[in-house]
Amino acid sequence: MNMKEHIETIAKCRIFEGISKSEMESLLPYLKPDIRRYKKGEYIIMAGDKVTDIFILLRGCVQIIKEDILGERTLIAQYLTGDSFCEPSVNLPKSSVNICASVNSVVMAVPFENIINMHPFLMRFHSKILRNIISILSYIVFNEVAKLDHVSKHNIRKKIFSYLLDVKNKAGNNEFFIPFSKTDLSDYLFINRSAMTRELSAMRKDKLINFKGRKFTINID
Repeated sequence: MNMKEHIETIAKCRIFEGISKSEMESLLPYLKPDIRRYKKGEYIIMAGDKVTDIFILLRGCVQIIKEDILGERTLIAQYLTGDSFCEPSVNLPKSSVNICASVNSVVMAVPFENIINMHPFLMRFHSKILRNIISILSYIVFNEVAKLDHVSKHNIRKKIFSYLLDVKNKAGNNEFFIPFSKTDLSDYLFINRSAMTRELSAMRKDKLINFKGRKFTINID
C-alpha cells in the first residue's frame, strides 16, 4: 500500500506532534513501518502476545477488550482514525488484553526498537516523539481514572450520567456524539444492555437527556 496516501493522517497523529508533513516523509523510511489491513472482528493483538510495535490507526476503529476465563467481555477502550495504540503494552513480556478491529481497518505498525534506536540523521525528532509518547501515556491514565469514576457510581443512572457529562465537557457543548454503540457503551460501563436501555429511556422521560443514535443532548447545565 502506498504510504503517501496516508501521510496526512500520520502527520496529524499525536505521537508525531510537532513534526511537519514534509519532515514525516523523511522520517518514515527510517522507522520502517508496516501497513496492515484487518477485517471486522479480526485480532490485531491477542492476550499473551508480546507487543513490539506501536500502532497508528489509519482508517477504521479498533477496540481494546479484556476477556476472563468464562468468556465475559469487558471493553477497555476504543480508538478511531488517527489514534495510536499499544504504547502501555510495548515490550512487556505479554499483552493482557485483546485488540481487534470492530470494522474493516488499516493500521500502521512502527517497531518500537526503531523509535528508541533512531538513526543518527533523525535524532532531532527523537525527543519530540518520546515526549509525545509520555503525553499519550498520561492521557491514557487520565481516561482510566475517569472510567473508574464512572463505573464506581452506585446505580445505573449515575454511571450513565457521569459518562455523558464527561463527554459533554470534552465536547464543550450540551449536544455531542458518543463514540460507542449502545452495546459497546454497556460493556464499557459494566451495565447490562437491557437495563441500560431502560434507564436511558427513563432519563429521557424525566427530561434529563435526549438522544438519537449516538447523538445526545444533556438538558441541564
